[in-house]
Amino acid sequence: MTIKHFRPLPLLSAIMPMIICASVGVARPAPAKPQQAKDIKGRLTLERIFTTKQEPLGGRLPRNLRWRPGHEAWVMVEREGKGREATAKLVQVDAATGNSTVLVASDKLQVPDGEKATRQLHLSGFQISPDGDHLLLPDKGDLYLYSLANGTLEHLAAGEGAEEMPTFSPDGRRLAYVRDNDLYVLDIAKNQEVRLTSDGSDTVFNGTFDWVYWEELADRGGKAFAWSSDGTRLVWLRLDDSPIPPFDIVDDLGTHSTLRKQYYPKAGDPSPIPSLHVARIDESLEVTGRRTVTFTDPIPYVPRFGFTPDDQAVWYQVIDRPENNLTLMRLDLATGAAAPALTEHDPYWVEPVDMMRFLPGGSLLWASRDSGYMHLQLRSPDGTVKDLTPGNFDVTALVGVDTTAGVAYYQAARPSPLERQLYEVNLRGGAPQRITGAAGSHRGELSPGAKYLLVTSSAIDRPPHLELFSSAGKHLRTIDANEPSELAKLALGSTRFLTVPADDGTPLNAMLLTPPNFDPHHRYPVVIYTYGGPHAQVVRNGWGRSTYLFHQWLAEHGFIVFSLDNRGSFARGREFEGAVDHHLGSSQLPDQLAGVRWLKQQSYVDPDHIGIWGWSYGGYFTCYALTHAPGVFAAGVAVAPVTDWKLYDSTYTERYMGTPAENPEGYKEGSVLEKVPALEDPLLVIHGTGDDNVHFQNTLQLANAAWKAGKRFDLMLFPNLKHGIWAPGSHLQVFSAIGDFFIKHLGG
Repeated sequence: MTIKHFRPLPLLSAIMPMIICASVGVARPAPAKPQQAKDIKGRLTLERIFTTKQEPLGGRLPRNLRWRPGHEAWVMVEREGKGREATAKLVQVDAATGNSTVLVASDKLQVPDGEKATRQLHLSGFQISPDGDHLLLPDKGDLYLYSLANGTLEHLAAGEGAEEMPTFSPDGRRLAYVRDNDLYVLDIAKNQEVRLTSDGSDTVFNGTFDWVYWEELADRGGKAFAWSSDGTRLVWLRLDDSPIPPFDIVDDLGTHSTLRKQYYPKAGDPSPIPSLHVARIDESLEVTGRRTVTFTDPIPYVPRFGFTPDDQAVWYQVIDRPENNLTLMRLDLATGAAAPALTEHDPYWVEPVDMMRFLPGGSLLWASRDSGYMHLQLRSPDGTVKDLTPGNFDVTALVGVDTTAGVAYYQAARPSPLERQLYEVNLRGGAPQRITGAAGSHRGELSPGAKYLLVTSSAIDRPPHLELFSSAGKHLRTIDANEPSELAKLALGSTRFLTVPADDGTPLNAMLLTPPNFDPHHRYPVVIYTYGGPHAQVVRNGWGRSTYLFHQWLAEHGFIVFSLDNRGSFARGREFEGAVDHHLGSSQLPDQLAGVRWLKQQSYVDPDHIGIWGWSYGGYFTCYALTHAPGVFAAGVAVAPVTDWKLYDSTYTERYMGTPAENPEGYKEGSVLEKVPALEDPLLVIHGTGDDNVHFQNTLQLANAAWKAGKRFDLMLFPNLKHGIWAPGSHLQVFSAIGDFFIKHLGG
């Protein structure tokens, strides 16, 4: 479950009231009409924010920008024109000089389409070969290879069906891909394919992740295979979902309903059964050797794996079912012996480690929060461990490693959790050096030769822009300033960051957006935007895309918008985040209520008209707040909410809550359904009936509990749409409904 930024006709008539029983509510003073900002030079509209027919209001950086392997230059797709007349070209920009060269234009990528017609391949999904000299272009289930050197285009003769996640071997001679949940290898020179597995099905996944791994363990990436550096071996994960009870998602839009079965483990259900497989493939595409690693009860998770740099072993991470222990394993390919290389234990929870690199000489760069914060460690072959990034902050990403110079580049939540700055540290020792300077959020991509960093930067009121730095930390030039003129013409509200004391005095990060032409002598209604869940952060100095612009729309309509990161939020260390362990909801609500008390103490806040809204976990938290703190909020909007943790997936839920059998009181305390009889405040729930992440079942069970308790709430449904409720025009509908609901119940 992750925080969403989503898109949205003015409508209250489209909000379908769930007629459950007589409406029950708290008598409140009449809503104060929000004060409209005066002398606004430009106004926001929801149609403009959520349109897909124009460039985003926040502008757009170059598409598909990435470094070209083997070159100190990047490539990007440039487009001209619209519709069928649109053209695209792949452009290379030299980092040293800034000179650009067209590598290929889309009119050179014509392929047969029927007996006489041709069609043009799209550049948007291109991959570059490891030597940087070829482009792989997937198109309508086929694969094409374009040579940048001689301009030839070749149709690769893969079999019937779509090839998913095609990936070059490091030597560029082969491709691996998944088709119908089976794994294949293609020899590019021979244009010949070999099939490595043959048992792929609706419940067996070879080289690709199932739903729960994809959602909760794989960072929403589908590829579950890896090449050896010499391109002769492949390791892949096989997942067997057959023990998982299927969940039926119903499509009622036809005359007769249809079902889609999803193998989705609820909390306490059986997990996918993993096994690791290694195959050696000779020059004639014969499989000449195999190794298999199986796992016995209790079934663990195996989320990360690959080959060691010498190709003599396979490494893999194993996380136990309670998600308190992670073991890095090493499988010797010569002997078949597997042994642990290191073990991590965390009293709260562990997650897959992506910030790891094998270094020359046998050392390992590894990320651990043993210190109480996520830090980079250098683990030497003799067993010594050195903390490379000491301090009370979290390292949030490993940007890259220059193994020649012995320097690691990383992103960290410092000098405050609101920031993301880039740093470098020498692996031999010494203090880390800061690279980026401007306040805000920065992420970087290290060039192939480790001479340059492409840095994308943003702030709460500044859309992303692209800068070039030397790897030594010198700012060289602005690549794309991205200063959209339309946005500059709008009179936007002002955001300030602050801290609010929790009940025990712990400072909680918060931010306050006030309307344009804010008058401190006027009392404004407030909308609180929340997420609240672990490993997420709402209060941050970075561009918030359409959600931020929607909040600006609320501000323009006379609302203050407030957010607070309660305990459990990311980037404040293990103890702050782990405070919610086994107590989702109940451990977090007091912090949000402290934020409400702070708001009510401000002379410019209308204390009787404070609303709250959120999506996904934020939807859960909205429902939880209205049922566990009735009368505090004047209205709430919950989009795609969890209503009981027994209904959510096992991997996420058990990480933070344990199983229902182990923690019955925690599940009861964290349930919205348990407290529906306490609901007093106006509530709008918005849900897609095809949601395969937070099932619509959550909202149905809320409705069932509500009518039995004599309560009612408003309901807006989007048939067959998933968790993001994404379809043409849908986000305009969603956010119009949210805005109208708050205007009705908080003011206006």
